[in-house]
Amino acid sequence: MKRNGALLTDNEKLMIVNIYNYFSNDNLRTDDHHKFTLRKRVAEVLGICERTVTIVILDWRSYGDITFTPHKTLRRPKLEPDETLSELLRTKILDSNKKAEQLSTPILRQFLFENGYELSKWKLLWVLYRLGYYFSQRDRRNILHKSPNNVAYRCHYLHFCFANLEGNNDMPRRPEVFLDESYCHLHHTLQNTWVPHQGVILASGHSSLVVIFGAIVVFRNGSSNKLYGCGRKRNDAEEWNDISDIVKDANITPNQVNYHGNFNAEIFEDLFSTLCKTLYENYGPVSIHMDGASYHKWRVETISSSNAKKQNLIDWLNAHEISFSSDLKRPELLELVRINKEKVPFSCIKIAEQYEHEVSFTPPYHCELQPIEGVWAVVKGEVACSGSHPNLLSIRNTLLDAFKKKVTSQVIIGLWKRILKNAKKYLESDEDAQLIDDKLDEYSSFDEDHVI
Repeated sequence: MKRNGALLTDNEKLMIVNIYNYFSNDNLRTDDHHKFTLRKRVAEVLGICERTVTIVILDWRSYGDITFTPHKTLRRPKLEPDETLSELLRTKILDSNKKAEQLSTPILRQFLFENGYELSKWKLLWVLYRLGYYFSQRDRRNILHKSPNNVAYRCHYLHFCFANLEGNNDMPRRPEVFLDESYCHLHHTLQNTWVPHQGVILASGHSSLVVIFGAIVVFRNGSSNKLYGCGRKRNDAEEWNDISDIVKDANITPNQVNYHGNFNAEIFEDLFSTLCKTLYENYGPVSIHMDGASYHKWRVETISSSNAKKQNLIDWLNAHEISFSSDLKRPELLELVRINKEKVPFSCIKIAEQYEHEVSFTPPYHCELQPIEGVWAVVKGEVACSGSHPNLLSIRNTLLDAFKKKVTSQVIIGLWKRILKNAKKYLESDEDAQLIDDKLDEYSSFDEDHVI
């Protein structure tokens, strides 16, 4: 029963008492036993000192039952940071996060010193820990994520989304389709790897890439309340045998940084037309969600730009039967064109209307409202984990195999429920948001890099 200086528990004390009582009632003691006192016999059996036995027995006799005196916990008193100091740190950290400013321990120490607090590095770290802060990579977002116009459009978009849900189980009336494009470099690898002590890992840099066009569908099975998810699954991934002519003949300029230089409106409209037809044949009318990339929002006709001549602006206004004064100057005509440009629909809207589909553009800088972003993480993660690839065909085959095996119906439903949870949080926080425009154009002209 060696405790190495630790305090005895009540059960251990009771064991001492029971053995003490046993030896007290033992009438068959030998001559050797007469040489030891009762306390020493108990101490020898349990491997403890006599003084411990004496203290436990005296404590037991003072209560007269099997209870014992509670232990007094001896420890340093729990200190709390100064309230003024805590409020100063909270304000500084929150303001810096809102302004996207980088904070480090030396910067915080200098800030506190200027406000009358001289703390050592370790004292400051202790205070920050007590306040619940930790030093890590923050969730990076564009500074326009919470701009008033973007919040207003987000509120408008969320009402469109929730209008398609019914019942307490959040079942979509129409099947919901989430469309997006991504890319995967030939040397796509994991961020972390095993390195020797003080080793240096050389980055592979940008290389040739594969552009991915994909969509997932969330739908209910008839009148039941069971959800299903579906993605693109291919078995014939051995050759480049299904590349459309429009992609082969696009003559686009390669871009090894991302996919924007490897994609254009003509390619998108061809793929989107095929997708809309397939969706209508398999699911009927659906609700399609996509971001505001420039090739998504390509209009059916060219709109006069700021470089257009005055006569071109006049011709455009007359062609759309927009009345205006002949005294207007070129800047005023240009502003009139900008105001009325929504009369020219986007090409994808016209294509979707042919199949009775609805199209909605997600707010800029809100990838957390796009479940297909999680799909890209899954399939590109498989590429990174599968080692090096000799060519882009190998990358393509790995991606398609990951779509088939990893992106299951359960995965898609899980990703959809996650974005639905995010959407509900945004809707609660946007309850008091006022729309900047009473007639906010659902298909407004801002893309993923700009807000209205």
